[in-house]
Amino acid sequence: MDISMKGLRCFVAVAEERHFSRAAERLGIAQPAVTQQLQRLETALDMKLVHRDGRRVLLTEAGSAFLPHARDALESGQMAIQAGKAANRGEAGMLTIGLTPAVPPAHLADLLRRFATDRPHIRLQIRETWLEDALAQLPQGTIHLALMSGFAPPSRPAQIEAIQLAEEALAVALHRDHPLARRPALDLADLANERFSVIARDALHGQPFGIHGLCQRTGFQARRFAEVHDVTMQLAMIATGLSVGVLPRSVSRYAPTEVTFVPLAYEEPLRTLLLYDRRHVPVGVREILRLAGPTTPLPS
Repeated sequence: MDISMKGLRCFVAVAEERHFSRAAERLGIAQPAVTQQLQRLETALDMKLVHRDGRRVLLTEAGSAFLPHARDALESGQMAIQAGKAANRGEAGMLTIGLTPAVPPAHLADLLRRFATDRPHIRLQIRETWLEDALAQLPQGTIHLALMSGFAPPSRPAQIEAIQLAEEALAVALHRDHPLARRPALDLADLANERFSVIARDALHGQPFGIHGLCQRTGFQARRFAEVHDVTMQLAMIATGLSVGVLPRSVSRYAPTEVTFVPLAYEEPLRTLLLYDRRHVPVGVREILRLAGPTTPLPS
């Protein structure tokens, strides 16, 4: 069934004006064009919508039933066009962000708050995902942007760009009554006899941040107390007083009152990175990159 928007507009104009000439004048087209479009619509629908009674135009029973739905279709079509134009101008649409484990919540919250203020008509959708899945979804367009944290950019396809959003020092999170909580700073070696609550290896999925590797380079194996899949549960386990954790310092704002943070003497900062497919950069991604400020693409 081939129903055009032109045919619907001509029918509604004729139905409301009850006159072909006035309908043509209203639409700004010639009267024969109105007649032709209406005939095409009736042929497509296989029903008669109007008939002439002298100079008057009357609706058939089918035309009377069809009219309100034709008006709705025209309104929906116009709304669709406006939505498309707004999205093209960056005033509407959706931005889907893949969030991988271990991203400091503060960086995400600050970024989303600024984005929502500047682009209130673009809807945000956040999906928790593993790094490997994010790298596969970016070229497919399933997600438009991914956030991850690590000491170095991950191995990735050539078209996936990585830029640095933020960097920060690490800290040791531990119960406020822990003997080490009174130290002004800690080394990793100070934690050799502690048990750790960590982001699980399967959650990190090759993401280049994990306490296991840090401890191994310091000369000891991290003893695990709890393996969890998000920072909130990690902090809850540390609040029991039965474990410690190594986290970005900004996480302290989300910690329970029982948990305190002591600076960790570790020189390499943790970097939060934005990943996107440079072949397809929608308006929402361009806005995120603008908010991120001057950036330099990181090596693959």
